[in-house]
Amino acid sequence: MSSRFADMVAIVLGGADNIGRATAAMLARGGARVVIGYRSNAAGAEDALREIGDQGGEAMAVRVDHSQEQDVAELVRRTVEAFGTINILVNNAALVGAAQREADLDVVRMDVEHWDEAMAVNLRGPMLACKHSIPHMIRAGYGSIINTGTGAVFKGDSVRTAYSASKNGLHALTLNIATAYGKQNVRCNLVAPGLVMTRTVVGQLDKASIAGFTEQNLVPFVGEPDDIAHVTCFLASREARYVTGQIITVDGGMLVHQCTIGRL
Repeated sequence: MSSRFADMVAIVLGGADNIGRATAAMLARGGARVVIGYRSNAAGAEDALREIGDQGGEAMAVRVDHSQEQDVAELVRRTVEAFGTINILVNNAALVGAAQREADLDVVRMDVEHWDEAMAVNLRGPMLACKHSIPHMIRAGYGSIINTGTGAVFKGDSVRTAYSASKNGLHALTLNIATAYGKQNVRCNLVAPGLVMTRTVVGQLDKASIAGFTEQNLVPFVGEPDDIAHVTCFLASREARYVTGQIITVDGGMLVHQCTIGRL
């Protein structure tokens, strides 16, 4: 345990698995008291609590549908009741998985219901979490919000229309919150991961696809959840006190060079 986040309280939405779980564990190792918000993965949340407890950290888990304002208000109330304040908010929860991928098509074929669900989970949810957490951050005199975006928004695609649009909206929300609350010492940044070897990715991509992505990275590997968690925790810390309103891409350099696949 370190003292990097001593006396800080963090909420990690989507903290039961993958990048969120890695971030929650890292914050706890730094001394933060952590609240893991999860929607359906109760087993994952319990595993995350066990991991944090085994490392000497302090955490609790709260089931929350963060697209619903009353759920978010209750999450914030329980956090403040248990730990006294809120200093760090990680908006990592998103609509992902095989079913969402199959539904998220081009605009002609996509059902409007999927569009609405993506906007509710990926954009309204983070907005609500910010809305209810920021007053406590202002009172505490310190706040850092880190939104998890995606590198996919920097290029067009023939599918994943709702996901990309909602995450682009999250970029705009990040900039507006940074602008509105910076003078009250509340910062807001966004981390845009590239391909990361989460359980979801491992379950959806075959070895040949992963090898192809690895070849296009400028580093000789594909990222792991900890690679995103390290950047997120830096932004949460006082070390990043002069960083706000930034979109930080963490993708192994995939987007900064010309793709060589199929080049003439």
